[in-house]
Amino acid sequence: MLALSVGAASFCHAAESSNVPAESARYDLCSALSDRFKLFDAKRDHADNPWIQQARLKFRAQYQFGYLQPAGGSDRVAGAPDHERRTNSEWRRFRIGAEAKVLRHFTLLANWNIGGLEARDTFSKGAWKQGRTSSEIDEIYLSGTFRPVTFTLGKHKPAFMGEYRTSSSKIITIERSFLVNQLKAEKLYGLSFKNADKKARWGWEAGVWMNGSHDGMWMEPAFNSDSSAMFGASLSYATGDHGRLYLDYMHSFADWDKVSRAEEEGIAYDGTSAQDVVALTWEGKKDKLSFMVEAIGAFNLNMSEAENAFGLVLMPSYRISPHWEGVFRYQVASGSNAIKSDSRYYTTNSTYKNGCDLTQAFYFGLNYYVCPKEPHAMKLMFGAEYLDSHGLTASGQKGYTGWGFTTAARVNF
Repeated sequence: MLALSVGAASFCHAAESSNVPAESARYDLCSALSDRFKLFDAKRDHADNPWIQQARLKFRAQYQFGYLQPAGGSDRVAGAPDHERRTNSEWRRFRIGAEAKVLRHFTLLANWNIGGLEARDTFSKGAWKQGRTSSEIDEIYLSGTFRPVTFTLGKHKPAFMGEYRTSSSKIITIERSFLVNQLKAEKLYGLSFKNADKKARWGWEAGVWMNGSHDGMWMEPAFNSDSSAMFGASLSYATGDHGRLYLDYMHSFADWDKVSRAEEEGIAYDGTSAQDVVALTWEGKKDKLSFMVEAIGAFNLNMSEAENAFGLVLMPSYRISPHWEGVFRYQVASGSNAIKSDSRYYTTNSTYKNGCDLTQAFYFGLNYYVCPKEPHAMKLMFGAEYLDSHGLTASGQKGYTGWGFTTAARVNF
């Protein structure tokens, strides 16, 4: 995938700089590839069909590599001194799927996470062990639009909180912020409704999802009544032509004691990890500058030693050129024994624990878009982040402090 991205970049630059006819220079690789994933398109193929308007394949992949520089040096690296390793790599996402637009009002979609691929390594019992991705249904749903309302039924994302509302293919940092990753609900089976016009001055969304997601088997669903359900709602308001303010709320009806017993029986709980979550988000854009600010409050966490958590994220980005974008993110999250820093590399490759009272982080990122017209179809991402954690977990361990460096290649069609 990296070779494809680099090769495509070279091709695009060659087309821009060589003395070829203007018509050839306008060729867009990502648009051409995206078009090939469409098996049928009534408009493109000049074949109006009352039954099927479009049928396409879907593909999303992300491979990333990380390097850590924890405060405390080698004494804080997992496996030190004999098996010290500061690096880790993984297939962060690898999905295939299919989508069809039918009967002029409905969309059918199914996505699968592919198992057996390289996941991040973990250190256990004196040795590093190779992880593998698991096979599971990522999304499978039916949606339909009958203006002014769109409904979705099946396994889909409770899209609340700003960074989580943004698709994983379009996020401009390699990972979302800590508190969003900690509190979000995974993709669950449920029914939701929202206004069909995304550009309306006032917008809204509401839905109910089952919390129990899977039991370790490939086929789903598997539910446990003890896990109960979750409710989500959102109200938004357009602030000008390129800005929107969101107020999101999520509530889990689960009983945390019953959730723990269900997990002992192998039924995973994938709902939001707090009884109540409130988020206020503003997103805006002016010329080449984009900005997002989000404040989050979480109450009655699904953690035996913690109760509430609060956080703030500031994330400006600037489109330096058609191919390059710079990103900065500041995040702070606090709560007694309540904050989990992202465990993908920070606590996998260090002896720091995934928990503390307060974490601040500064992210500096640079993204390269192979095809500026479809920037998120194929891109390379480079990120450096410094974390500063304070306070101890209930077991007396300190959260991660130090640098993390990550690079990722993403493809989405």
